[in-house]
Amino acid sequence: MEKTHPGVEALRQILKDETERFGKESHGHKVLHRKYQKTIIILTSVTTVVAGAGLVVPQYADSFIQFVVLGLTASTAAISSWSELRRARELWQHERDIFYKLLDIQRELEFISSTRELKISEVDDYFNRINHVLGSSTEKWSAIVEKKNP
Repeated sequence: MEKTHPGVEALRQILKDETERFGKESHGHKVLHRKYQKTIIILTSVTTVVAGAGLVVPQYADSFIQFVVLGLTASTAAISSWSELRRARELWQHERDIFYKLLDIQRELEFISSTRELKISEVDDYFNRINHVLGSSTEKWSAIVEKKNP
C-alpha cells in the first residue's frame, strides 16, 4: 500500500470542513430566500382578492376594504424591501458556487491521490487552489455585503 503525503490529509480535512460550512450556509440562505418569495406571493394574492372584494360585497367597499388593502400593500412592500436588504438570493448563489468549486477540487484530489502519491508541489498547488477559491469567496462576499449596507 502506498504512503499518502501528510499534506493530502490536511487538504481533505480543509475541503471537508469548508464544503460542510458552505453547504449549511447556502441551505440557510436558500430557505430564507424562498420564505421571502412565498410570503410576497401570498401577500400580493391576498391583496388582489381583498381589493376585488369591494366589487362582490359593495357594503364593505368603503374605507374598511381600502384600509385592509393599504395594510396588505404596506406589508408586501416591507417584506420585499427586507428581502432585498438581506440579499439572501445572492448569498445563496454565491455560497453554492463556492461549494461546487470546492467539491470539484475535492473530487479531483480524491481521484489523483487514489491513483498515485502526490508530489509536494502538487499538494502545494491544491492548497493554493483552495485558498484562491476561499479568498475570492471572501472578496465576493464583501462586495455583496457592501451592496447590503451602503
